[in-house]
Amino acid sequence: MLLALPVTVAFAALAYGLGMVSLGGVVGGVLVGAPIYACLGPSGFAILVLFVAGGSALTRLGYDRKRRSDTAQEHGGRRGARNALANAGVPVLCAVLYALEPSDAISAAYVAAVGAALADTAESEVGQLSRHAPRLLTSMRKVPSGTDGAVSLSGTLAGVLAAGTTAGLGLLLGLVAGGAVAVLVAVAAFLGTVADSLVGARLSWVGNEATNVVCTLVAAVLAFFIA
Repeated sequence: MLLALPVTVAFAALAYGLGMVSLGGVVGGVLVGAPIYACLGPSGFAILVLFVAGGSALTRLGYDRKRRSDTAQEHGGRRGARNALANAGVPVLCAVLYALEPSDAISAAYVAAVGAALADTAESEVGQLSRHAPRLLTSMRKVPSGTDGAVSLSGTLAGVLAAGTTAGLGLLLGLVAGGAVAVLVAVAAFLGTVADSLVGARLSWVGNEATNVVCTLVAAVLAFFIA
């Protein structure tokens, strides 16, 4: 933890300086980043960095167009503490469990949870730029962009790519044991986003943060049992 705190604070400060997070996001980032670094080391923290940097880049993609359609992330695209806690709460739990009982299954669950968070962000941010109206997952009827539970082809493909990228990095860093498991971890991460969309379509009143928790939890549980 003595190493985790300064590393996490430094990265959070850099993220703030680059406009990725708000001041609240800095606090939230330290709260989730420090235990992840302490429990999973630099490899686990690198997966988290991929989510933060990748998510910020996706948020800024076509930001002016999203703003005109009133679907853009608020505060100029800066993510806050609620976003950090909702997306990284399950990964932190996985990291703590790994520290208590190290296993390939738990580290795979961690990668899948972060991969699901990044895939969900990719689906949302890229899907908003689609020229075609998204469809509600439960009924396939066309709905306005930004509707909870709505999916699009471009967003879905972006989610698959994000899930695969996270699983691939996990494989390179030794958090995922083998190529076959990496593929299944990517599938678990993507299925987490499907669960997110189903909950969002059926229970739109629960809010985005709650569906983010569902997304990462489903991915982590699936990956744990697969691994």
